[in-house]
Amino acid sequence: MKQFLALLSLMLLVLVPCGPALAAKTDIVVLKNGDKMTGEIKSLLRGKLEFSTDSMGTVYIDWQDIGTVISDTGQSLELANGQRFFGPLAQSGSEEMVAIETAQGQVGLSLDDVIAMYPVEAGFWDRLDVRASLGLSWDKASSVGKYSVGLEAEYRQPKAMTRANLAAEITSQENASDTRRANASINHIRFNRQKRFVSYFGNVESNDQLGIDLRALAGVGYGWVPIRSNSNWFLLTAGLDVNHEIPSGGSAETNVEAVGRVSYEYFRYSNPERSVSVNLTVFPSLTDFGRWRADFDTDFRLEFVNDLFWVFSVFANFDSDPIDPEASNSDYGVNSSLSYKF
Repeated sequence: MKQFLALLSLMLLVLVPCGPALAAKTDIVVLKNGDKMTGEIKSLLRGKLEFSTDSMGTVYIDWQDIGTVISDTGQSLELANGQRFFGPLAQSGSEEMVAIETAQGQVGLSLDDVIAMYPVEAGFWDRLDVRASLGLSWDKASSVGKYSVGLEAEYRQPKAMTRANLAAEITSQENASDTRRANASINHIRFNRQKRFVSYFGNVESNDQLGIDLRALAGVGYGWVPIRSNSNWFLLTAGLDVNHEIPSGGSAETNVEAVGRVSYEYFRYSNPERSVSVNLTVFPSLTDFGRWRADFDTDFRLEFVNDLFWVFSVFANFDSDPIDPEASNSDYGVNSSLSYKF
C-alpha cells in the first residue's frame, strides 16, 4: 500500500494548478428567442455553454437554444467531424451560424456542428473540471459495511485532453478481514485530424480480492472517435503497455500487454442533468501467452441539486491467470454514492 500511495502522489502532481487568467466580459450570446447577453465565454462542452456575466454570475445555456455567438477573444472551436478552428468570432449573416476569423480568412460554421469551444488563452481553472464522490452503506443483518471515495479531474487544451481518476473502496464485515481495492489512472489524449488521436496512459492499483498488492502500468495507444457530438462520445483505442505486478503471495512480475479499449458516454444537460458512461478494456499478455485481463465499469449520474449528483456504478475485473495462486480470478460489485462537481 505504501508503494501505491507513493505512485499515486506522483500522478496527482500532474494537475498542479496555475493562476487563473482574467478577461474582459465583452463576448455576446444571442439566443434564438432574441434575448442578448454580454459576458465572458468560459467553455462549451457536452452541449452546455458556460457563460460568466456581471449581473447574473455564471450561467449555463443549452447550446441548442443559442442563435449566434460573437467574441473578440480568440476561441478554440471543435466540430463534430474532428476539425478545429482558432480565432475571434464575428457577426454571421445567417441565423444559427458563427463566423470565425482564422489566419486563412473568415469561415462560416453551423452551430449544430460545433461541439466544443473555449478561449485559447483560458487559465488553468477555466480548463479544469473536478468531481468528488463519497459512498457509504451498512447492512445490520450481515454486519457488512462498504465505504468508497472518488476523485475525477478533466483538463482541456486546444488539441488535447487529460483525465485523472482516483477511486478507493473498503468493505468490512464482522469476524472477517477488511477487503480493499484502490485505483488511480491518468490518460492524456492528443487529437489529430480525421477524428484520430494518440493516447498516453498510466495506472496504479491495489486489489485484495485479486491478490494484487500493487500493479503499475504505462502505455501508449492510437484511437478513433467515430461518434462525437453534443450528446454522445464513442472512442476506440488499441495500443501496448508494460506493467509490473507485486502480488500478495508469490514473486513480482513484469509483463508486456496489448491493449484494446471501447468507451461510450451519453450526456444530457436538460433538467435534470444526467449521463451514462461505459468502458471496457482488454489486456492480452504478449509475454505470458494465454493470459489475459479485462476491466469493465459503467456509471449512471443524475443531478438532483445544483452540481450534486446521485451516482450508481458497476465494475468487474477479470484475470485468467492471477500471479497469486491463492487469489480469485475475478472481482465485481455495485456502488451508490453522492458526487459533487466543482
